[in-house]
Amino acid sequence: MDLQIFIDLQDKFDQETSLYEGINNAIKEMDRTCRLASAKLTKAHSLPQEQAKDVTESIKPQFVTIKQYIGELSQLIKPETFYRYHDRWTNVLQTACALVAFSIYLAESRLATPADVEEYLGFKVNTENADITVFVITLEEYLHGIISLFNELSRLAVNSVIVNDVKRPQHISAFASELYSGFQLLNLKNDSLRRRFDSIKYDIKRIEE
Repeated sequence: MDLQIFIDLQDKFDQETSLYEGINNAIKEMDRTCRLASAKLTKAHSLPQEQAKDVTESIKPQFVTIKQYIGELSQLIKPETFYRYHDRWTNVLQTACALVAFSIYLAESRLATPADVEEYLGFKVNTENADITVFVITLEEYLHGIISLFNELSRLAVNSVIVNDVKRPQHISAFASELYSGFQLLNLKNDSLRRRFDSIKYDIKRIEE
């Protein structure tokens, strides 16, 4: 009996284990960095609009770190195995996209574009759902990040009144309504996206109230 087949199999097992460890480490560090950035951005809820940009400036180092660990993932993942492992990191990239979306809104009162996400996170959004030839941020991850913005906007509208920034809720409401109208133009086939989109109306209602 040729035992080499078992030696070769063990080598493959070892390579797979090493790959999983590398992926998990990058995800763990990204998640920790995202949570730190989120904690910093939360301060914007207790500040008037003119001070919000200072908060967004404070998390730029976290975006640099997130970009670094996405880069590490890109080195580990071959294009042909992208979707094999994609479920492992998609949640943290959705969070990273949400952080970009909220930061852009706080700083510039506008919607974060796929180009903004690429600038902040270092990798393109696959807006055309093209075949994977390089590591990308998926269109679904970008859209999940934008949907998360609705919840932040609803909180911001309520908290703006508390800090006596009484005109801001009107601007937030107009922005959120326009954004919601944009989402209604999409034919969302992804079940997770569709479920989250269905929940947006509760955020809209909270903003209007």
